[in-house]
Amino acid sequence: MSDTVAGTLWTTPGQFTGKAIKATAAYAGIKIAYPASYIHFEDNYKPDFVTKFPYSKVPAWEGADGFTLFESAPIARYIASLAPESGLLGKTAKEAALIDQWIHLMEEANNYTENIELYIQHVLTPYSKSSHELFVQYQIRALRVLNSHLAQRTFLVGDALTLADIFIAALVLRACGINIATAERAKLPHLVRHMEMVLNQPVFVEAGIFPPIPVLDKAGSPFLSFD
Repeated sequence: MSDTVAGTLWTTPGQFTGKAIKATAAYAGIKIAYPASYIHFEDNYKPDFVTKFPYSKVPAWEGADGFTLFESAPIARYIASLAPESGLLGKTAKEAALIDQWIHLMEEANNYTENIELYIQHVLTPYSKSSHELFVQYQIRALRVLNSHLAQRTFLVGDALTLADIFIAALVLRACGINIATAERAKLPHLVRHMEMVLNQPVFVEAGIFPPIPVLDKAGSPFLSFD
C-alpha cells in the first residue's frame, strides 16, 4: 500500500456501504483518511459540508486533488479505478458491465432492507402490511437470483474477486442482522458461502472492516421465508 493518502471518506461506523468502500480501498491498496471528528446529522448539514456535497449524504468522498463524490457505488468504483491492477473492476468492458449489474441489483435489495428495518423499528408510519410484504417479496426475489447465480461460481464475475463481490457480501451481511434469520440462511447456501468467503479475505480480517455474521433468531414480521 502506498503511503500517499488518496482522499478522505465520510461515513459512519454502522454504515455497511461505507464498509464496502473501506474494503475496496484495503483490497486495492489505496490509503484513505477519515475526518478527525464527524457527528452524523450535524456535520453533514453544515455549510462547508453542503458546499462540497449538496445532498448532505454519506458516504462522501473528497480526493486529495479536491475531486468530490457522493453515493456509495461511484465512490467505491472510483477508488478501485485508482488501482487498475487490483482487478476489482473486471478485465473487459463486459465484465465491468456485469459488475455494475450485480451492484445495482444489490443496492435495490438494500433499499428494501432499509424499508423493512424502518417498519420493524416503527419509524415508517403508518404501518402498511401490504407494503411491508411487497418489500419482503422483492428482497427475497433478489436474494434468490444471487443465490442461483452463485450455485456453480466462486465469484460473481470472472475468476477473481471484484467490486461486485465486496458490495454483495457487505449488504447481505447487513440484511443478516435485520431480517434474514439464521435458520433461513440454510436456504441460501451459495449466497451465504460467498459472503463468508469474501468477509474472510485476509486483508479484510486484518483491517477489521466487517463485524462477525450475526445470529438472528427471529426477524421482523413477516419473516423472510424462502420456502
